[in-house]
Amino acid sequence: MGYATKGKNFMLKRLLIAGGLSLCCLSCAATPAAIQGVPGQPPFAAELEPYEEAVDRGCSYFNFLWGKSAEIEGRYDEAIYAYKQALVCDRQAGHVIRSLVALLAKTGQREQAVDWVNKLVALDPKDPEARALLANLYSTTMERFGEAAEIYQAILADEPQNFNVRLLLGGLYARMHDYGKARQVMEKLAELNPDSYAAFYYLAELYREMRLLDKAAAAFDQALTLNWSPQLAYEVAELHEHNNRYPEASAIYRRIIEEDGSDEKARSFLANAYLRQGEVDNALQELEKLRNISANPDRVELAICRILLDTGKRLEAIDRLNAMIKKDPQSDGARALLILAYYQHGDLATTKKLLRQVPTTSQAYEESVVMLARILQEEKDFSGAEKALRQTMADKQHRRLNFYVALAMLYAGQEKIDQAHGVFAQAFADFPGNAEAYYEYALFFQKLNDVAGAMRQMEEVLKLEPKHARALNYIGYTWADEGRNLHEARAYIEQAVGLLPKDGFVRDSLGWVYYRLGDFPTAVRELELAAALAPDDPIIYEHLGDAYLKNNDSAKAREAYAKSLALHEEEDKKAVVRRKLEALSPKDGPAGGVK
Repeated sequence: MGYATKGKNFMLKRLLIAGGLSLCCLSCAATPAAIQGVPGQPPFAAELEPYEEAVDRGCSYFNFLWGKSAEIEGRYDEAIYAYKQALVCDRQAGHVIRSLVALLAKTGQREQAVDWVNKLVALDPKDPEARALLANLYSTTMERFGEAAEIYQAILADEPQNFNVRLLLGGLYARMHDYGKARQVMEKLAELNPDSYAAFYYLAELYREMRLLDKAAAAFDQALTLNWSPQLAYEVAELHEHNNRYPEASAIYRRIIEEDGSDEKARSFLANAYLRQGEVDNALQELEKLRNISANPDRVELAICRILLDTGKRLEAIDRLNAMIKKDPQSDGARALLILAYYQHGDLATTKKLLRQVPTTSQAYEESVVMLARILQEEKDFSGAEKALRQTMADKQHRRLNFYVALAMLYAGQEKIDQAHGVFAQAFADFPGNAEAYYEYALFFQKLNDVAGAMRQMEEVLKLEPKHARALNYIGYTWADEGRNLHEARAYIEQAVGLLPKDGFVRDSLGWVYYRLGDFPTAVRELELAAALAPDDPIIYEHLGDAYLKNNDSAKAREAYAKSLALHEEEDKKAVVRRKLEALSPKDGPAGGVK
């Protein structure tokens, strides 16, 4: 009964409002006309010329409410109609125009939105809000950036202290990638508003985008001083760490902990910052505190044990790891770390015993089998290593391709090449249609210095898996290195880069094929990116040095060769790079310590 009454009251109210709207709007128009889609309603506003002054604010108000209700319920066409009807009744209703403009922009009717904002500006040409609305519409929905910037500048000429407009102008310049102007505007904003958190925060964001990291950190620090919050504090600390300013980052983490001692994230980050500074004891102290409050204390205990191992405190790590396994015999993480600890300590008997105890259900099973075989091989117990691998290969349910690879390499190390090939033949039978089996076989040929054999197997990989990134890269790089099929090589490598965009070695291949094609500027660009992705690879730096040299930048070539020389371990490869360094002109500076 209550529901029915409520429904009737609602219907009655709608009828009364509709009747009121009709009466109000009849006073605004001479002759009602039928409107498609809205039967019985007064004429569409676009067909009428609004009066110069408000003739009926009541009419405008009711239509505005109608429009808002329709907009909230998603009836956008009806809402636009109602807003325009409201403006028939009151041409100067700025709040109605703003609502109409926002809805027109939302529904993609940008030109109409601009027309209505211009009407709003016409009501008061100096109205900064109306002009800013027009500029915002130009910049966000129509990409008319130049016109938007001119409007913002005009507003600031009249109101230099207008914070929001200056902020919008700075953001617009940044979006246009005109960072010089953006920086000028945002620095002025911070100068005019030295107590504004927002001014310094957005200035810091701009500096960070410009890669002015020291300035970004200083601006963030100022924002943090003006308005401390853990969320911003983490952002600032992260930037300090990126700049290798670990003491500053540590200070922020300590303040977060002072305010909330239960913040696990802050303690974890603080421990990591201490480690980066070489303060191992402080890092361990923080991790001990973290373990006491952590929801996952075993994870923290494992982190402590890793640090103990890394710092040579193996016996302490072994004691703690044994305690963890006694508490939880199924802990794969503790068992794996304990095996490593005994291995590093030189207790191979215990290491082998633990490796044999790893169950087939463990995630570490595959690695444990291969490690056991490797230890036995190092001890010259070739038959023991072969037996261990053969036993695991016989288990159809739990055998892995890596067991076959390890056995093949065991045979190869004993010059039993035919038996090694036989292991791969068995792998093809046990893993039919497996592209990785052929890929590993190709790498085996590569280790035998049989490039032709490796290429044949890589082609087999692509037959089974045409988008195998590593095979594409191998074939493309080999062609490039041999100086043949260069355009096809580039196509192969570009596919590999698309599949592995963050792989520095694949990116190196792309740079090298551009080098072979004679496009040295592009080669430099790709090889610089490769060096950033894989900063410890000597071949990449050697390639980069070659590309710099062809690009007439001997000074950078010298730097790249020096890095390559420092990273190379094989004496024959060092000799090649050393000769390249010595061939450079002395005027390009010292070789950076040629050895």
